[in-house]
Formats: sequence, structure tokens, C-alpha cells
Amino acid sequence: MALLRALLLLITLALATQAWAQATAQRRLALVIGNNAYPGAPLLNPINDARAMAAALESTGFSVMLRTDATQREMLAAVREFGDRLKAGGGVGVFYFAGHGMQIKGRNFLIPVGSEIEREDEVAYQAIEAQAVLDKMESAGNGTNLMILDACRDNPFTRSFRSGQQGLAPMDAPVGTLVAFATAPGLRAADGQGRNGLYTSHLLAAMRQPGLKVEDVFKQVRSAVRRESQGRQIPMEWSSLEGDFYFVPAAATATAGPAPAAAPAVDVQAAIDDALWETVKDSASSAEIFAYLNRFPLGRHAKQARTRMADLTAPRPLALPASTDPLDPMSEAQREAHNEQVLAESVRKLDEISVWGEVGTELRPLNPHRNAAGFAEGDRFRYILTGANLRQSYIWRIDRIEADGSLWVNDGRQRLDALGQRQAGNDEHTGEWQDWKPPLPVAAAARRGPGHTETVAVSVQARDADGRNTVYTLRGPLVTEADSVRTPSHVAGLAAAIKVTVKLEGSSLRSDGVNRRVQWDHVYWYAVDRPILLAAEVTEYGDSIAVRYLRHDLVAIDALQVPPRLAGSSP
Repeated sequence: MALLRALLLLITLALATQAWAQATAQRRLALVIGNNAYPGAPLLNPINDARAMAAALESTGFSVMLRTDATQREMLAAVREFGDRLKAGGGVGVFYFAGHGMQIKGRNFLIPVGSEIEREDEVAYQAIEAQAVLDKMESAGNGTNLMILDACRDNPFTRSFRSGQQGLAPMDAPVGTLVAFATAPGLRAADGQGRNGLYTSHLLAAMRQPGLKVEDVFKQVRSAVRRESQGRQIPMEWSSLEGDFYFVPAAATATAGPAPAAAPAVDVQAAIDDALWETVKDSASSAEIFAYLNRFPLGRHAKQARTRMADLTAPRPLALPASTDPLDPMSEAQREAHNEQVLAESVRKLDEISVWGEVGTELRPLNPHRNAAGFAEGDRFRYILTGANLRQSYIWRIDRIEADGSLWVNDGRQRLDALGQRQAGNDEHTGEWQDWKPPLPVAAAARRGPGHTETVAVSVQARDADGRNTVYTLRGPLVTEADSVRTPSHVAGLAAAIKVTVKLEGSSLRSDGVNRRVQWDHVYWYAVDRPILLAAEVTEYGDSIAVRYLRHDLVAIDALQVPPRLAGSSP
């Protein structure tokens, strides 16, 4: 009760402080991009749209970063700066893009100026993924974000693509976010015959109306666009906003100048986030840290909370009590009994996060699909990643299982084959996009049991945060053997496993001309009963110099089908 009263007091004080602060200083930031000059497929209105949107946002109190005819490098730099400023300043963030956009295999891409795209598989390396922008906004932890994409115009590359998909694919909105499309998924939006595009012209008119909630703004836009296009274009939104937001609050006057600073919406979620974390951040109870993470899995302090949770639940060295009688030291039986007691306590603490664990807000589908390997929609696996001066956690959540059994993980940020082997995705440490062809067959080898050997050859294409592309061409031996591995996940002590060792050698060529000899030493430990990755070690060398070492350890699992060898200590 004392903790609850303290929380209520802190939240009340935080809300009052936040309301006062926002009444004196409005914190609103927008990144606006408009691209016209596409070779072979120029557009008329995106730059006009972007400039008009920038002016409209400035008139409602936003600080605006405006970019026009931006290259991939310029767009990446702008998104990074936008995320950093949003994280430092908090408040409300808006990302607006007008130009060419397209979907490839369910992923949406915004096309920069200067992209030389000739084939469908080149889009990921020549464009900006819309989800990456959304991730940057989400990681800022600022409470309220809007993503507006007037990017569903004709795909200029359709004739050279196999899929021929039009428009954009649906996108999930993280907590505190609204995602708006100029037209429904899979359909095209009109570039417009006047100075502005059809969608943006109506959005500019609606967002200037005082006292109109953001959801009502987009309702008005949808109705107006549908009528003017005679039903051919119907804007869509996906929202998980938890508070009310107004471009122009009711108390503000609709003038050409900046809106009064006293009218912005209070960022209630950010205030509660800060207050709850301030209360539990020094707690020695993992249950209290978990309470914060359960409420704010992607909150402003989630990274610190995950580190604190890992520290609290990590096994401690066994400490034997001192004997009270120097002439009667602890017997061996007493020592073993004490060790078992300490180990049992350690396992109990680990079980606080093992089923389920650190993030527990998502719900499993009512009738989840499963594939032949036993993976199911809604399954989640949490890993601790360690390396030089590094300790962080990450989660793989299976959102969808495709017809071929492959896995769509973390809203498509990871694409795995039917055995959970990475086909493409973002590196958990660097964030760079990697595309493996074919996937490294480590889980398939583990299923064959110990004593298997083969030679593997893979090509890996990677795109780093600076927009540089690197192609790795690698080859080497793969060997499997029976082994055991110590892992905190549902296991007291060592777990029987199949160890897969792969030593890859080859070369890398970066888009700026840098060429290196590389060596990747990978070691994986898989559960005997199912292709669940228990642990992995990755050591990478460039020109014979070790450049990176990482270790992944499974620490929590929430799955429909848990291997018996991993379920022994679960409650």
C-alpha cells in the first residue's frame, strides 16, 4: 500500500508539473520530406505538398525539419537527427512524406531521389523502409507520434517487378502512434492536378480547425477525399493513441502565426512513465521492475529497466555461511544442501521472468497457426546479448506464419524460414539490415543430430546506418556435436543441446569501395527436442583482426509447445 500511495502521489505531481511545463513551452517536432525529381517518373506536387505542410505545422507550434528532393543518405541523416531531437525534447512528433512509395513482400519503402532501382530485390538497399522511421519514433519514447504517408502514387518500377503490387501494405501503429495513408492499402493515390495533391490539400484544411481531435481531422479528410475522387481514393489510418491530440486546440485562434504556447495537449503517458520509473528504478525487487516494463514495454526508460531486470535475476556466486564453531567446519553434506538452496533461489528469481517475462502486454491469437517445426503465432523468445562493454536484451515475437511455414517476426523486422533460421532482418546490436541467401542452415543441421558435417556457402547483403551497402561472400565447414549449455531459461544447471559450429571465410565489398578479407566463426546451441536456439556465439574478423564478439542467451520463453528439457523448472 505504501508503494501504491507513493506511486499515486508521484503521478499526480508529475502530471501537474507536466501540465505546467507544457503550458509555458510547447514541444512539437516534425520531419517533412517531399520528393519530385525521380528519373523517368517525376511527380508534380510532393515538394509543394511538403512546403505547405511545413508551413501549416509551423503555424500550429511545430519546429519543422524540411527536406525536398532528398537522396537516401540525406533521408537517413534527417531521420536520425529527427529521432535524436525527439528523444531529447519529448512531446509530439510528426513524420510526413510525399513522393513515391511501394510495398515489397509486405514491407513499405519510401523512395529517395537518385535511387537506381532496376529489380525488385534492390529496393531494400536503395530506399528507406517506413518501419525503420516508425521504429526511430517509437524508440524516442515521447508519448505521441504521427506518421503521415502521401506516398501511394504509381509505382514507377512495376513493369520490371515480379509481384506488381500497388500501393502500400498495412502497418501496425505502436502504442501512442497514429499511422495515416493517403489511400487504402494496395491502392494508388492521385498526385493531383492543382498545386497540392488531393489528400494533402484536404489535410491542410482540416488540421487548421481549432478544437478538432486528430482522429476527427482524418475522418474529415477521408470523407472529403472519398467524395472528390468519387470513391476511387479512400484514406486510411491505424491508431493506438492513448490521449487526445489537437493540431490547434479549441482555446487557440486560427491565425497565420504560431498558435499560443499555452494550448498544447498534456503528454500524460510520458508523465506517468517518468513517475513510475522514478519510484522503482532503485528497487531490489524484480517484481517492481517488471511492473514498470509490463506497463511501459517500450517506454522512455525501458532500456534501463531491462538492464536492471537482468542484473536482479542473474545467478549469483554461491556464498557459503561461515561456521559458528571453528572446530566443527561445515560438513560436505551441509555444503551441498546449502548450494542446492542457493541454486533453487536463483532459479526462482529467474522464473519471475521466464513465463512470460519482461514484456507481457501482447495477446496470443485465439487460433494461432503453427508450422511443422512447432513454432506458433504469438510465441516469444527473449535473449540477453552480451559483448565488449555490452549487455542488452531483445525479443523475437512470431507475429505471422506464412503458407510455406516461414516466420514473420517483430512486425517484419525479422524474416525467418520455417526452422527459425534468419532470411533477412535487422541486426540486434548494430541495427543494420542483413539479407542471407540462403539462410545459414544451422537449425537444419542440428535436427540431423551429432556427427553431421557439410560445407556451406552464403551471400550476405547488409546496409548500415549510414546507408552503405556491403556484400559478403562466404564459405566454410559446418560441424555438429552433442554438448550441453548453461542457460537461464527454464533450466536449472546444464541443458542437453546440439552444438553447431560454422567457420566462414571470404571477402566483403562495401559500396564505397572498401574491400576486406573476413572470417565469421559462429557457434550455436539448439534444444534437442525442437529447433529452439538456446545460445549463440559470434566472432567476426576483418583482415585477420577480431572486430566483434557477441553472445546470445535465451532467458525467457512463452510458447505453445515448450520442449520438455526446457520446461523442468517452470511454475
